[in-house]
Amino acid sequence: MGKSLIQQQIVTKDSKGLFLTGDGFDTIAVSPNVNERFVKKYLNPINTYHIPSDLKKSGEKEIAAYPPLFTFIQPETGELVLGKANFAPAESAKQKNRLFVHNYIIPAIRKEEWIHHSSNIFHIEHFYGLEDTEHLKEELEEIEHLAYTKENIFAKKQELFHVLQLDEKKFKELLFACITAVAENKRVYISFQASHDMQHKYAMWLLELLFLYMPYETRRLFGATTFHNEPEIMENVHVMFVEQGSIRLRNKAVENQFTFDLSQDKINGLNFKEEEHDYLHFAYEALVTATELDEFFIYCERALKGLDKQTKLTIQTYNSLFLLFYMEKLDYYFYDNDKVATLEMLLVFLQKKHREKLELVHIFKQVLHREELMKDASIVQDYLKLVLEIQKVVEHVDVVEFIVKTIAYYEGEAVCQSLWQILEKYPDTYQQVLSYMSDIFSYAEIIEDYLKHQFSFQHSLSKVLINIKNLLQINSSFEHNGTFLKSTKNRLVYEVKKNSHPISIVFEIVTYFQRSLPFESYKRMVLPDVKGQLLVQLQLEKVNLADVKHFGEIFLLEKEERSFEIKGWEKEKFEVLELLYTYFYLAFEQTQYVFRMASAPITAKACELAQDIIKENGLFKPYERFLLLFPGGMEGVEHRQVFSYIAIYGSEDEMLNYIEWSLKKFGTSPRFSHALKNYLITDRNSIWKKKEMKRELASIRSQSLKKLLKEVREQTANPGVKFFRKYGVLLIVVVILGVVGYFYPTLNGQ
Repeated sequence: MGKSLIQQQIVTKDSKGLFLTGDGFDTIAVSPNVNERFVKKYLNPINTYHIPSDLKKSGEKEIAAYPPLFTFIQPETGELVLGKANFAPAESAKQKNRLFVHNYIIPAIRKEEWIHHSSNIFHIEHFYGLEDTEHLKEELEEIEHLAYTKENIFAKKQELFHVLQLDEKKFKELLFACITAVAENKRVYISFQASHDMQHKYAMWLLELLFLYMPYETRRLFGATTFHNEPEIMENVHVMFVEQGSIRLRNKAVENQFTFDLSQDKINGLNFKEEEHDYLHFAYEALVTATELDEFFIYCERALKGLDKQTKLTIQTYNSLFLLFYMEKLDYYFYDNDKVATLEMLLVFLQKKHREKLELVHIFKQVLHREELMKDASIVQDYLKLVLEIQKVVEHVDVVEFIVKTIAYYEGEAVCQSLWQILEKYPDTYQQVLSYMSDIFSYAEIIEDYLKHQFSFQHSLSKVLINIKNLLQINSSFEHNGTFLKSTKNRLVYEVKKNSHPISIVFEIVTYFQRSLPFESYKRMVLPDVKGQLLVQLQLEKVNLADVKHFGEIFLLEKEERSFEIKGWEKEKFEVLELLYTYFYLAFEQTQYVFRMASAPITAKACELAQDIIKENGLFKPYERFLLLFPGGMEGVEHRQVFSYIAIYGSEDEMLNYIEWSLKKFGTSPRFSHALKNYLITDRNSIWKKKEMKRELASIRSQSLKKLLKEVREQTANPGVKFFRKYGVLLIVVVILGVVGYFYPTLNGQ
């Protein structure tokens, strides 16, 4: 279709049957840019006429008795179709009934002119009629403008209300039904008592008044027709005036729809509470004072930018916008009735394209300025959440002073901590509030109470650590804040004191500080006390291998953090654990050096604990390091003790491996050979007692071991074996001689 010009279509129907679509029904004239598909889908269904029942029954021949039928629809393609149908009955049996329909098709890009000005729709000056049939050409011109008459619809209100028996409540119900029908794709069927010639007039008047108080978004979809014999579902038609007496609730067409039988005062389908709809009251007051609502509707258009279609259509949206509209005029009556609901409304409308909604942003500023702080404890939490949510959207509005004053107002009350918890979820504003309060001395006590709560015992250690990080990141001045330092230090030290496994707690703290806190000054002031408390609490006899590793990572990897003095028993604990960490986790050369430099009591205690850890974990290798735990070390090792220890706490394979290794190191040492021989012979756990182990020992390539094993074998043999080994040859000779002596005489006698 033409992009900006108004198109036209004219249809006639000369056949006898009004509802036939066969011979006689045709488009006789059309503008060049009206396509056939559009005609078939959208225009043909409305190119019809319904004869009033009594006229049809009486066979009335007077053309003037048949009222015109006005229909307008807005297909999903966006156009606005305005049509008028006229009917002429056949004058004799040989003639046919005549139908004439003239439609104007307003292109979508021009439609707003008609949406904003209802006179353009309801007071069009010219439609072609039956009398023009013979003068029409097949192609109708595309036109730029439609002329319309200027009439004062408000002057007709009194007559309309009287004839249709309308009052305030019914008008509000009708307006509610029309707006809801568009939003929910329903239908409104209206019937009233009037003569045929007046029925069309009153239907047009009522439609215009209803249209006048529909929001623009509703108007953009609304469709209506002024007369049908009975209710019928028609696409894109929301309001249908029907013949009196035709509304029957059993008719499927009216099921779940809105029906208004005004002459019988019967209304169905409404779930309507008048007091819940401020917009309807606003609209009716405007009607009473003959006022149009274009200023309000333009305001709504701006407020609704970016929101979804359904929100723009629902009547609840306009109830909300009406309240905001009044607030803009500094009327806070509705706001004071429900402050939270008002902010909820503001948030909904500001969430999209808020930069184009300066009026709403201004209302938000005015509300905060008017309140100064929220003194109503029953709503303060919800109110603060909404203030923060709106500020998060609009950004540039300063809410800090309002929040600070509100928190200060509730200082000392239980709700105060709830307000802080709400604020914490909005980091940017939270930071601004903390900075603001930290800079003003009068708020020092509030900050102190808040910090104490953040590090109180109701929070877990992990939560406390997160709170420390968040607060330092939000307000770096806390790094040197005395209250902050004292509160955090006391809580962390207490955490170490109360825990049965303090080293794991300190490791968690130190690890978190190293990974998550770049605040070096703060760490230097807090960690020494935490580490010092660990040394106080630590019980050496309960230390395991993981504890040793944690100790090294806590104390030995960051040398610059050892900025505190260790004395007494805590110093001894430190030195013992330092030796243990060196033993298990550093190179052998370094371990050997540290063991040599340590005092004898410290070394002895460390060796004792290391041996206990080895028992639990089987960490014998490397054997060079293992031997450091025994008197004499590598140079003068007490081999008997080593063999005894491995025999008790090691496996048979461990002993075999150690023997093979130690033969290479000490195989020529008489002390070693004696200790090994003694172990193999006398120890109750000796691997010599196991056949498989004997074979494994014998397979080791060592001449000294083979010699030693021979001695072990001899000394561990049973007495019979020993006797046989000593006198075996002599015994064999004696036996042989005895046998020969016995048999010789016999053989000789033969």
